[in-house]
Amino acid sequence: MARTLAALEQRLESLETRYAQLEERQKWVERIFESYGIRGLWLSPAKASPLLGVSRDRIMAEIERAEKLRIFEKPSDAEYGIHYRNIQDPSVETSTWQVHVANFDRLLMIPPDQRLIP
Repeated sequence: MARTLAALEQRLESLETRYAQLEERQKWVERIFESYGIRGLWLSPAKASPLLGVSRDRIMAEIERAEKLRIFEKPSDAEYGIHYRNIQDPSVETSTWQVHVANFDRLLMIPPDQRLIP
């Protein structure tokens, strides 16, 4: 039992060290993003495009497709509020789309033959 406890304590210490290293890396990554004007995970399609490795038009096509399906209450891989959102000013008629880059990236990773196609 003593060996097991000692091994667990050693493993815990190792994990705590790794966790501290990851926190430091995350701080640097956040600083880099902030230097490019990127704060948070919700970005405009134009800012998300280089991070996701796809064109702004591709992002907009996904949003437009998802919105059409949402209007008709059909299932879609892209979900409003999870993958994309509209932060439109009520006094303006044009939509102001944003995508959650982490969730949208997972969406883009779905193979075409596994996508929901109504």
